[in-house]
Amino acid sequence: MEDTRANRPVLVVGAGIAGLTVAHQLHRRGIDVVVCDSRRPGAGASHGNAGWINPAQTGPLPEPGLVADGLTGFTRPDSPLHLAPASVPLLTPWFLRFLRNCTPARYTRGAEALAALGRRTFPLVEQLAQDGVEFTSRRTRFLAVAEDPAHVEGYLAALEPLRRAGFPLPDAPTGGDELRETEPALSERVTCGAVLDEHVQTEPASVVRGLTAHLRAGGVEVNEGEAVLGVHARDGVVSAVRTTEGTRNAGAVVIATGAGASALTQVMGHRLPVEGGRGYSFDVPAHPLPTHSTLLLDAHVACAPMGERLRISGGMDFGLHGRVPEPSRISAVARSAEPMLRGVDWADRRHPWTGERPLAPDGLPIVDRLPGHTNAYVATAYSMLGMTLSGPAAEALARFMVEGTRPEVLEPFRADRFGLCR
Repeated sequence: MEDTRANRPVLVVGAGIAGLTVAHQLHRRGIDVVVCDSRRPGAGASHGNAGWINPAQTGPLPEPGLVADGLTGFTRPDSPLHLAPASVPLLTPWFLRFLRNCTPARYTRGAEALAALGRRTFPLVEQLAQDGVEFTSRRTRFLAVAEDPAHVEGYLAALEPLRRAGFPLPDAPTGGDELRETEPALSERVTCGAVLDEHVQTEPASVVRGLTAHLRAGGVEVNEGEAVLGVHARDGVVSAVRTTEGTRNAGAVVIATGAGASALTQVMGHRLPVEGGRGYSFDVPAHPLPTHSTLLLDAHVACAPMGERLRISGGMDFGLHGRVPEPSRISAVARSAEPMLRGVDWADRRHPWTGERPLAPDGLPIVDRLPGHTNAYVATAYSMLGMTLSGPAAEALARFMVEGTRPEVLEPFRADRFGLCR
């Protein structure tokens, strides 16, 4: 492995889906790996998400219509995209960079880059199963539905770069009656939508558990409650990492701590512009239980059948932190989704959850060697696409670390594309 110290393991910092997939890909190549996390595996954004794996519907969050749609009234507590007023001065520079990326040209370039990365998504899901990783997954169809036809038209337009990239995608809306024949849980308020045929619905916690168990069974240390306190580096070469459990010698380090990545990279002299977009989820009973993964376009809410309940996910909050979900935000997500579904017991909300999705201002992941270092790497900023993109990104990053040459598919996700941030 290039730029690593002999007989020293690679230390992966972060045991979410990003860090665990990197550890898995390195371990498959015979590299000695240690994983550490300040909490337990998957305790962050990898836990309560919708569990969608679908490279055909991946696009960067900053898109042209977002300025007029999602940012309207974003300081209101019930807005899908919410910014805590007290955080406006601190976050304004980041949001200005975000808004500069809400152009058709930048969105198209970003969607094309994500499409190229996502070509390996489904094969790598199959690879996990072949390797013996146990997790729940089900092939199904993906529905994007709305009451307002304009939202479906905008969604189909946003898919155009992925359609050109060769993904099988619809080019015209499907009517509400036909959608209800496909998914009886949809209410009469649904007037139209789009149907994507290739989709995998999983339970994200099962993927994290399966990867953790598989790595441990293969001799990889996955350490819980071990936080990184500092990094020993000289002339751009990391030699050791100081943690709450002591000092660990390291041949290389991979920072995969999600929304917290910028804090650790700043200690190493290069702060990445990664912010946490806080999302929410909860589970409810439904009769009939939907059989398809469904995106409610008007409400910006994801509906994912998991076991015997339906997971409802939504919201994007900036400037709010903490591990306890805001009840008002959970209620706002429920109110926005309720008119579009039938048979749901909205009063029986269980497992309320909140977690911070890591976001870069251009909406693209950061998967690269950290500038100024020869053996420090970063894998973060997957936004809401971690379940879909972490696998192919980890495969490409492991190849970069082992062979020393950055794969072309990672060029759009370079860490130095933002300039020097200190």
